[in-house]
Amino acid sequence: MMNLGIESETLEFKKSTSEVGKAMDNIASMLNKHGHGTVFFGVSPKGDVVGQSVSASSLDEIARKVKEAIKPMIYPEIRVESFSGKDVIRVDFSGTERPDSSFGRYYKRVFDRTEEMTPGELRAMLASTDYSSSWENNLTEYGLEAVDAVALETFYSKAVSCGRLESMAQFDCGALLSGLGLYEKGKLTNAGYYLFSNRRPVVLKMAVFLTDERIGFSDICRLEDNIFNLIGKGFSYIKEHINWRVESGSGTSRIEIPEIPVEAIREIVVNSFAHADYRGISENEIDITPTMVEIYNPGEFPAGLSPQMFALQRIKSMPRNRVILNTLYKSKDVELFGSGFRKVFACCEKYDVKVSSTSMHGGFSFIFHRAGHSRHEYRPGLYSDGMIISERYSEYNLPTDERVLALLKENPCQTRSDLAERTGKTVRTIQRALDRLSDSGRIRRIGSNRKGSWEVQE
Repeated sequence: MMNLGIESETLEFKKSTSEVGKAMDNIASMLNKHGHGTVFFGVSPKGDVVGQSVSASSLDEIARKVKEAIKPMIYPEIRVESFSGKDVIRVDFSGTERPDSSFGRYYKRVFDRTEEMTPGELRAMLASTDYSSSWENNLTEYGLEAVDAVALETFYSKAVSCGRLESMAQFDCGALLSGLGLYEKGKLTNAGYYLFSNRRPVVLKMAVFLTDERIGFSDICRLEDNIFNLIGKGFSYIKEHINWRVESGSGTSRIEIPEIPVEAIREIVVNSFAHADYRGISENEIDITPTMVEIYNPGEFPAGLSPQMFALQRIKSMPRNRVILNTLYKSKDVELFGSGFRKVFACCEKYDVKVSSTSMHGGFSFIFHRAGHSRHEYRPGLYSDGMIISERYSEYNLPTDERVLALLKENPCQTRSDLAERTGKTVRTIQRALDRLSDSGRIRRIGSNRKGSWEVQE
């Protein structure tokens, strides 16, 4: 019988693919110790080649399990080898970003054994590891034709206005992106592509559920766009669907007070996109239920840490996407690294809003707990960024048509894109709402499609 020797810190034997789950722990341990390793299926622990039944499904199972289990994601080489007429499956792998986890747990390699890390060992590894990703700087196949010019110019205006970016004598898309480290050799980097591409590389799912069990919903949408645009759309969606208390302001104006501080909401929405893991299939998510607003980030939180620890212990920031964060800092979408959670916790404590968080395999959720205020005290409201608005009313859980109608009463010159951003809907959904309102005689178009406005029929 053929023998392959003994197991080591970079070599593991498994008798069959029935042990594929345990093999994931071995892979994570070798990545954390040496950054590479090899696992054989069809070899006994003593190195004897016993053979392994090999099919396309067995190879797919290993690839699928690696994708599910190992974070950050790796791309192993999986192939079939034969020894003395017996087939075995060989898996070679490597990774440069530590720490690596297997199903959310962290392991170390001690010669031929795999042991779970202690919290102290994990913290020590985090402290000695650059948590940021080199993935951001890899070049894509896309050039300037793939840039969302409106989003980039909006970013530029914000960055110049807040003093974090010098103005250009003449706006130049390529020069701006190059200066930000998002464009090189005629190609967008991954960071530039996800931040400003018009190819809609990022997904955001949003829903308002009727119950905490999240079975039925009153509103649901799925948006595809770039990071910069989705931050604004996600923020607007939450503001629209939480409750607001109306107080008298000066003159005939009203001040709307949200049940959750909007500055805290924005901080977490930005955080969820800035720290997401974009190397695999990922979708950000916002779920609103009667008792909570949950913002899900498809990127694991630094192991052994929590938002509370960042807020209270002033732990050094560990950015996954340093270039994306640097860019959002320029437009003042994020502040100093590591200070965001301190701001959120301080703000929520001031307004007596309870928050919590939960880490899960492959992702992380931050939760704002709603206090359950009565409908008479708070109401879903239309808003403005300045918080002081003219008096207006909205019904509980307004359907899309009514929200569009209310927004057109406020400003009849708004475009479909403006309405889509304000409501968190797609442009196509807004067009259908406008068609229904027009057909029913509730609105009428005045002037051309490009330069005209809407007349609301009272």
